[in-house]
Amino acid sequence: MSAPPSSPIPYVIALYIRLSTEDSKVGSFSIENQKNALHQYVDAMEGVKNVEVLEFIDNGYSGTNFERPAVQELLDQMREGKINCIIVKDFSRLGRNFIETGKYIEKIFPFMGVRFISVNDDYDSARPRTSSDNLIVPVKNLMNDAYCRDISIKIRSHLDIKRKKGQCIAPFAVYGYQKDEENKNHLVIDEEPAAVVREIFKKKLEGYSAQAIADWLNGEDILSPMEYKQAQGSRYASAFKKNDRASWTAVAVFRILKNPVYMGTLVQGKRSTPNYKVKKLFDVPEEKWVRVPDSHEPIVSRETFESVAALLMSDTRTA
Repeated sequence: MSAPPSSPIPYVIALYIRLSTEDSKVGSFSIENQKNALHQYVDAMEGVKNVEVLEFIDNGYSGTNFERPAVQELLDQMREGKINCIIVKDFSRLGRNFIETGKYIEKIFPFMGVRFISVNDDYDSARPRTSSDNLIVPVKNLMNDAYCRDISIKIRSHLDIKRKKGQCIAPFAVYGYQKDEENKNHLVIDEEPAAVVREIFKKKLEGYSAQAIADWLNGEDILSPMEYKQAQGSRYASAFKKNDRASWTAVAVFRILKNPVYMGTLVQGKRSTPNYKVKKLFDVPEEKWVRVPDSHEPIVSRETFESVAALLMSDTRTA
């Protein structure tokens, strides 16, 4: 008597889709194209039944690390035993970090009993490994990592050139300025907050302390820098906000009084990351900051700014 045919395996399939800013320039990588390709693959799969298909999408995230919300949710469900098959369009969608991506494909997924499929790479962990698989998988992951490193180097170089040309590369203009509508890398004066900045410098020259200036601003019900940006429709957010409405503080006043941007000097490159894999910021030594004088129209004169700087230094010595 022959043995009964084996039953198809019930799968809970996770389709992981990732699109970074750089990938968005390539049409074939679009979210919709990845979705269509993966769903077509699932429809054509043999030996599976009761298929539940889940989608996990990271839109606008780099593959250099796994600190992405959707991939973390996917991995959490995998650890809980809720997922037993992961499908991606290619290895680079899972990640471009050679070490981490290889660790998941070679060790973690097999250990968790999770089938991993990369459609364009013709890789399926359910198939017996061949000698070419042992060579191609790490080579492709290494190429993805190298691609990410090269892109990072080009972007860093491009941004450094912009800084040295006096082009503002910050996502938001500092209080008192706004981005030029015709050139987003150029600052133009925003008259309403610029008048507040001039008043802050004026009161400091009249002998007001930073706290006294902050109290006066709050008493006049003048919006703080963050509140003003948000009132203008900006999505700007700050870690310094503690209350429902951010008030002026002595620290905020000091930031304005000490910022050379108000005399037309753009200072950038104060913070950076160690490399393309590590996103944690560190403070760059002051001698390496990029300073470009006369990069935009000043709100206060150089003489005013330097006089206030001398007063602040005198205050520090007195304290």
